[in-house]
Amino acid sequence: MHPNPAFRQAGTDRSIAFARERGFGMLCVNGPDRPLLAHVPFLLDQAGTTLDLHLVRSNPIARLGPSVTATIAVSGPDAYISPDWYGVPDQVPTWNYVAVHLTGVLTALTQDDMRDLLDRESALF
Repeated sequence: MHPNPAFRQAGTDRSIAFARERGFGMLCVNGPDRPLLAHVPFLLDQAGTTLDLHLVRSNPIARLGPSVTATIAVSGPDAYISPDWYGVPDQVPTWNYVAVHLTGVLTALTQDDMRDLLDRESALF
């Protein structure tokens, strides 16, 4: 789907709040031979500038090394919109959906920081 700016109604604060409340998304990175993806729970700070997540050590994304640029796609409700809904002839179908994409650099946490993250995730979820 092409995200036409005419249909973007949410500002940055609302998008960050949606992502924080949802707390689950698809982490995407460019791997050496192909895109790599992982579905992950996450914690997003109040400012929307730091996102904490956990990957098992055996995950190919975790083995890419430090300072990997990544995007996490956070999806919400979605639905098919029939061309009949418009009430005028010769319209095309579309899809109504909510999605937020957050981009940043992945960095590894220390063991102590990882324990704290897992404790915070467990408490929230």
